[in-house]
Amino acid sequence: MRIGIDCRLYGTRHRGIGRYAEELVLALAKRSDGHRYTLFVAGEVADALSLDPSRFTVVRADVPHYGIAEHLAMPGLIRRARVDLMHFTHFNVPYWCPAPYIVTIHDLIAFHFPHERATTLPLWQYRLKVRGFNRVLRNAVKKARAVIAVSEFVKRDMVRHLGVPEEKVAVVHLGVEQMLLGTDVMRNTPQFDRLLSETFGIAKQYLLYVGSAYPHKNLEKLIDAYALLRARHGRNWQLVLAGRTDAFYERVRAYADSRLAESDVRSDVIFTGEVSESMLDGLYRSAKCFVFPSRYEGFGLPALEAAARGVSVVCAKAGSLPEVMADAAEYVDPESSQDIADTISRVAGSHKVADALASLGRERAKRFTWEKTAQHTVDVYNRIMV
Repeated sequence: MRIGIDCRLYGTRHRGIGRYAEELVLALAKRSDGHRYTLFVAGEVADALSLDPSRFTVVRADVPHYGIAEHLAMPGLIRRARVDLMHFTHFNVPYWCPAPYIVTIHDLIAFHFPHERATTLPLWQYRLKVRGFNRVLRNAVKKARAVIAVSEFVKRDMVRHLGVPEEKVAVVHLGVEQMLLGTDVMRNTPQFDRLLSETFGIAKQYLLYVGSAYPHKNLEKLIDAYALLRARHGRNWQLVLAGRTDAFYERVRAYADSRLAESDVRSDVIFTGEVSESMLDGLYRSAKCFVFPSRYEGFGLPALEAAARGVSVVCAKAGSLPEVMADAAEYVDPESSQDIADTISRVAGSHKVADALASLGRERAKRFTWEKTAQHTVDVYNRIMV
């Protein structure tokens, strides 16, 4: 069977969805399943891919996502590629797809958080965008032969809010990639820690957040909790926020400027901007605690990545996080900065508690591999094409 995969959102430049597309393709490349794959990719990715040409065909698809062009141009590319089945790795499926398809849904954030703070567009334009997103999303799941949800939580969300039949949805969890700096030694070398210190200004033990700064990520509440940690708990730790600088991160930076007026506290909140994969790996490893206060996650990969590196995790009791992390995290009310602060202090302030949680996290992370993701995805391909 010839299977097409929409990889226009490929690579970590496209954050979680890009990582998913990349890791899925790389895991499929390690398998021998009898299928041939046609990858629809942007030009810069097409030039960099190195895959077995007997199994993988690369089609240049310089078609912008989230726009009218993908509904006009993608059907022609798919038709000419003569695929038996398409796999769209995100909900932005062309309104008329000439081949049977499956679609992966990562979350319903646009459905649950249609708030003007979630955009830099004028309000009228954002409302049109949200309406268009919802129409494309509903069309994508309605016409799909099968829908992949990245968690049971997302499956329930689709069944409840989009009316997708339960039997149409297959849950396929994401994986955790192999650690770049080795798998046996969890901590960084002193030399690498010095590099982190010189690069980012890390001079103390630190709490770590990794991800975007969209409003549902709840970073203002994390800033409030950090202020309480310093003022009420006396925890002289730094807070490191790792993510690509954009308008949303600038808002969080401005909030930190206003909320943490004392210079010695504000100077201990570090915004790294975009970091390389090796630097990110190192940031995870040396963190005292990983904090993830998000109000909604379809999967929550950064929490699992931290756990895989032997770091204790404090996260919100929200979205998919209890499903993914199970007993390998301490949970907080994302609306309570006091609860967040108290829990971080209790976990990160005790070697016994942190070590026990880290041990549970390492074991939990072993359950999630990209090899399993690929296997279960191929199972969906095979089932619907019988």
